[in-house]
Amino acid sequence: MGTGFFERMTMAFPIVMSAIFLILVIVAAVAVLVVFFIIRKKAREISSEVYGNPDLISNLKKQEQEFSQSPRSLSDGSSIYIPKIAKDFPDINISELTARAENCLREYLQALSTGDASYLQDANEELKEALFLRLNDLNLNYVKEHYEDIKIHRTVLNTYTRYTGRCVIRFQSAAQYKFWAEKDGKVIRGSKDSISQVRYIIDCCYIQDPDKIKNIGAAGKALNCPNCGGVITTLGNKICPYCGTEVETFNNMIWSFCLIRENC
Repeated sequence: MGTGFFERMTMAFPIVMSAIFLILVIVAAVAVLVVFFIIRKKAREISSEVYGNPDLISNLKKQEQEFSQSPRSLSDGSSIYIPKIAKDFPDINISELTARAENCLREYLQALSTGDASYLQDANEELKEALFLRLNDLNLNYVKEHYEDIKIHRTVLNTYTRYTGRCVIRFQSAAQYKFWAEKDGKVIRGSKDSISQVRYIIDCCYIQDPDKIKNIGAAGKALNCPNCGGVITTLGNKICPYCGTEVETFNNMIWSFCLIRENC
């Protein structure tokens, strides 16, 4: 009798263990479902509170679409820096310089899109060299960048800095375009269909004293005395330090663009 009992227990053991395993699986599945519905309910409650709609995924997609259509924010320092600029350059026309900055950005993007550096005209040698190097790098890697439907929403004066030998006005521009990069006929970055909202910084420089500029390519344009040809190194009212001639300036023409960079 004892032997038969143990034989029956041995035969029933796998069945019992299978039943226990099945019960544990069912309990775990029920627990997962309970947690899922709790999280889903909480997500819908949060979505309703934040967006006024319980469909969180739909709301996130809508938010992403709205973000792609909203211009990037800009830091406008005009109220702080325009008085300082006007003190150093009484005749400067900031509105005209802002328009030039936007035009320079368009030229830069068109040059990248066409692969033709000659599109960039309103720039000094430093910026032209940076563009040439970027185009050369793209060519070496067989990559073609495209910038289409370019639109500049707004441009503001961001900062004004006086360095040794030169002064720099920095602009910020909020722009949008369709951007994608191709290699071997395949899109490797960006999208042909989506619009990118971007922010750029554009530096415009004036050379106060070329002798103090280490990188002569960054020099851009300096102001020279029409009487003796000497470089005018003073700010404000321009008096030639060599012959004493008072120099009348057309300030916007002695400013040149020296840097363009996407500002994430």
